[in-house]
Amino acid sequence: MSEHVSDEIKETIFKLISTPGKEIQDIAKEVHLDYEVVMNILSEEYLKNDLDHGRRLCCRY
Repeated sequence: MSEHVSDEIKETIFKLISTPGKEIQDIAKEVHLDYEVVMNILSEEYLKNDLDHGRRLCCRY
């Protein structure tokens, strides 16, 4: 990621994404970041914690 984002902002993003009805565009505006930066933070967290629990996205066996 080209921009450094503080841990406080990341925590805010994670709290907001868990709020029902919040769109990613709204979160990006609220934390004053670009949409792509917010998506990169969320995708990094997804990959880091394996939130899919090992299931494949492309194939279901």
